[in-house]
Amino acid sequence: MLKQKYAASKKKKNKPFEIRKEFYRRFLYIGLCIIPIFLFGDEKGTFRLVPLPFFLVGMYNLLLIVSFSQLIIDDFFPPKIAFEKTAKPFDKFIYYFSSALFFASLVFLLFEIRKIDNTINGTQLFWRAGFAGIALAILLTIILKITNPSVYFESKRRYTVHFGLFVGMFLLTAASTSFINHFYATTDKSCKNYTIIRKGTSGSRNKEHFIHIITENNTEERFSIKKALHEELIEGGKIELCMVKGKLGYDYVTGFNKIKN
Repeated sequence: MLKQKYAASKKKKNKPFEIRKEFYRRFLYIGLCIIPIFLFGDEKGTFRLVPLPFFLVGMYNLLLIVSFSQLIIDDFFPPKIAFEKTAKPFDKFIYYFSSALFFASLVFLLFEIRKIDNTINGTQLFWRAGFAGIALAILLTIILKITNPSVYFESKRRYTVHFGLFVGMFLLTAASTSFINHFYATTDKSCKNYTIIRKGTSGSRNKEHFIHIITENNTEERFSIKKALHEELIEGGKIELCMVKGKLGYDYVTGFNKIKN
């Protein structure tokens, strides 16, 4: 009996060490996978497929880290309460609000993905708005920790609130700025011709068809287009893009027209 208690106590004592060891190991694997991706990422010839297996292995290890991220956080930053039977009404509200914020923002972004794709410098708009959302999440976190610190006392609630606020605000601001930009755009339309440098598809059953062009500021842009138009276009050919000036200054493409060469 005493032997079993000692073994259980020893196992519990070594658990944090094992969690950190596993985290560092997976993090090292990801770092090693980045090296060949960086070295062969721009290859167009024989070695163009070299980064693929390293990318898959790196993503696998990243998913593993995410899967036990709560244990990692609790190990580095132990919570005041491991498990709470009863919680304050406000603490419960913030917990459910954070979860709802994440899922609502994710759905909102899914509806805006195509719009972001068809916005000139849409990727820049996405990341700028996203990081503004993270800054807002930091501000909300500081306010909560000052006014209602008990929100972060319990392990599961702390993890959910942090994840929901930071990821949710990132997605929400990214989707919201895209919506504001194209929904409140000017009605004046301008059209310009561009050269198609590359075209392709993604997906298996419901394929997405897209083209790549170079804009005036020497930036490569990717646009989603209809299948019929995609089949008519050729790489090196011309295409006319009709745009409106977005509310936030980013041009939004409203139409794609084939140009007869």
